Amino acid sequence: MSGQDKINWDNRYKNSKVSEMPWYNPDIDSDLEKALKSLNLNSGTFLDLGTGPATQANKLSEKGFRVTGTDISAEAVYLAKQTFENIEFIQDDILDTKLQHKFDYIFDRGCFHVIDIEKRDIYCKNVFHLLNESGLIFLKCFSNKMPENDLEPHRISEADIKKTFNNKFILEDLWHTEFINSNPQQTKALFVILRKNTPL
Repeated sequence: MSGQDKINWDNRYKNSKVSEMPWYNPDIDSDLEKALKSLNLNSGTFLDLGTGPATQANKLSEKGFRVTGTDISAEAVYLAKQTFENIEFIQDDILDTKLQHKFDYIFDRGCFHVIDIEKRDIYCKNVFHLLNESGLIFLKCFSNKMPENDLEPHRISEADIKKTFNNKFILEDLWHTEFINSNPQQTKALFVILRKNTPL
């Protein structure tokens, strides 16, 4: 993401109520909750990538995970720190990450699908390095079940996921779902579970 991207995200958080943003969801994402239950996960370290309103980071913290939330927008991070004082929040760009420590799990609810197609390999390389051995990434993104729209995030197909991640990750699961948020028009989505491929 460019410096201009950062400025645009900052402006959105400065000029809008967080609770009225289309990606706002006060509850834990239902697909993430389903995945955590199916894998019986209730502890460990979590990176909430593109934390935004930070509600997901907070819900993960309440479940017993040690959570770090990051966002490209300094304004989003500032607001998150004011709202949830018990969670670490850091301004960071996943395409040029400065994070030094690794995590057991990463949750990306809406970051991957706004990244330029030609930069997806950088994203993949960076999330790979941020995960502990056999770590998991839970990825939720716009689905190609919706028509393309140049004004909105990329629509992602199963083929896109495999093309981006197959060299470094094992695809554990993938299903079609929806984003449940403040937007009255529910958005078709993919939910993907990827495991870091750590050769023996």
